[in-house]
Amino acid sequence: MSDDNDKRWYTRVPAISIALVAFLVALTTLINNVREIGGLKEKPTTPAAPSQPVATTPVKPAAPQAPARYTVLLTLEKIEVVNDGTNGSTAWSFDVSAGGQDLFALPSRDYLDSEAERIVTPRPTDPSMGRVVLVAGQEMLVKISGRSSGLISKAAASGSATLLAERPLAPVRVVAGDGRDGEFIFHFATVTTPQ
Repeated sequence: MSDDNDKRWYTRVPAISIALVAFLVALTTLINNVREIGGLKEKPTTPAAPSQPVATTPVKPAAPQAPARYTVLLTLEKIEVVNDGTNGSTAWSFDVSAGGQDLFALPSRDYLDSEAERIVTPRPTDPSMGRVVLVAGQEMLVKISGRSSGLISKAAASGSATLLAERPLAPVRVVAGDGRDGEFIFHFATVTTPQ
């Protein structure tokens, strides 16, 4: 007999066919691994419930977790001047605090309640941001106090609003003892980030 007949059948298969089979096996293995990692493979069915109840150990309640804490960044966007307190412009300075902690102070500047100049934005040199830390559900009082530095009459104004981490701060109305001596509405942007 010739040498060709004595050779095994697999020695006659071309090398390309063997490489193709090896590639398909590797590809199938890779696809199955990716499906298992990604959770795409069907979950195995749960075995039938045993006829005898299994003794269970009592489950301990989860340890209480610390409440979620949030950092809230308050940024003064604008001040709406309802009444500056005089017929002309009036110089006012304001202090902003939250939870008993001073956030920032706006230095004295002239405010005017005329239609064209009643919306005032902080100057680039003015501090206008403050950061506080709140626990979820905690309320914090944001207080604003203002003083006019007139030569003849000096007035003081104050206002407050409640800050919650879950929602933006409502506009804060700051009013002097007599509303005719000064009334302002402070608008803040709030950005809340979990800690």
